[in-house]
Amino acid sequence: LHRVGSDARAARLYSDVIIELTARDGPESQQVLAAHADLATVEYARGQCEVARDRLQDAWELHREVYGDGHPSGIKMLAKLGAMERDCGRYADSHEHLTLAEELCRLHLDTDDPLAAQVAGLARAAADPDHVCPAPAPEPPPARTAPVVPAARVPPATEGPHDLPPYSPPALDDPVEAPLYHPPGRAAEVAHVPTPRAAPEADGDAFDDYPWPPDRPAEQPWRPGADPLPPAVVGLADDEPDGVRRVPPPPEAPSRYLPVHVPRPPAAPRRARPWLPLVVLGVAVALLLGTIAVIAGVSRVDDGRGTPPPASSAPQPTSAGPPPTTPAAAAPGTPPGRFTLTDRRDSIVLSWTYPAGAEGPVVVAGGRAGQPQGTFATLPAGSADYIAYGLDRTTDYCFTVALVWSTDTVARTGPVCTTRRR
Repeated sequence: LHRVGSDARAARLYSDVIIELTARDGPESQQVLAAHADLATVEYARGQCEVARDRLQDAWELHREVYGDGHPSGIKMLAKLGAMERDCGRYADSHEHLTLAEELCRLHLDTDDPLAAQVAGLARAAADPDHVCPAPAPEPPPARTAPVVPAARVPPATEGPHDLPPYSPPALDDPVEAPLYHPPGRAAEVAHVPTPRAAPEADGDAFDDYPWPPDRPAEQPWRPGADPLPPAVVGLADDEPDGVRRVPPPPEAPSRYLPVHVPRPPAAPRRARPWLPLVVLGVAVALLLGTIAVIAGVSRVDDGRGTPPPASSAPQPTSAGPPPTTPAAAAPGTPPGRFTLTDRRDSIVLSWTYPAGAEGPVVVAGGRAGQPQGTFATLPAGSADYIAYGLDRTTDYCFTVALVWSTDTVARTGPVCTTRRR
């Protein structure tokens, strides 16, 4: 299948192989997951980057769940996924996956394992400059429909001809017929609007026919039966001359801000309190009695100071026991004590006691059972526990704890191992 290449035929062949292997061995078998990883490589070469990354990540997660973190096939899938993400420009995801692949190689593979060297070289390689992720195809714009233009109206034959005679403006002297407003149900009335008359000419006989300015009617008196002159609003003098009458000013309206008497209810009479003097007298007597009692108590205390306390034959109580003592400092070269191991399958808990008086760091080492141990962590002085994660659930491990007293003195505990294979 690798010789076919990265065309559509290779993708179809891989799909057929995956279907046959799944029906024979199940979807979680090594062959099916490896075929998925190869099909993802073919899809990536064809330019289907997103489909290839999703397929390879799903295959690695299922392989990790079924076969654990330390299987070489799973580490290879993880490194290939990080390289794809780096070429596609997803640098954060690529760095996370490639770093995890290197850590798994360091924990589960030997230092001279070829896969560890390949993963290290792949993690330090640069992105492929010739790889370009294809852009998604843009959605086609919605189809435009032509606007609907209504057809011209053709009048029916019953309406008669629509040709009108040519328009001719009326002359100035011709009367203009204008229809007046009429309520519904009445026929329209036609009013005769006369042509406006022009101004008379300054010369000719037309001036004699039309007097200008027109005659005005005679002046009428101001009011029938009254004085011919209108009344004055304000008198001109104290004495009214002939024909002038003084008009009195109108009365001023009363102001709405004048003081108004608002009656108030009478105040309630105060109640007599004959008991108030008795209360005051009682409070004074109580204060006086309290003062006398305080003085008597003080004098009694002063009299008792000079009298020695009576002798008692009872022995005085002694302390319950000796005072607590601090533990003695351990001798240089003493290893950590009470080293225990708790296996939780997904993690291993190590605990010990730190010797009194020591000030050096603690070094935790471990490895697979029967193989050389490597340093897991260096803890500060006073540490008494450590938890190891990410180990294979089916492999036994052995651990030791060492206390560094000085550059020449290092005290180690005996190895403690898991018993998973029994």
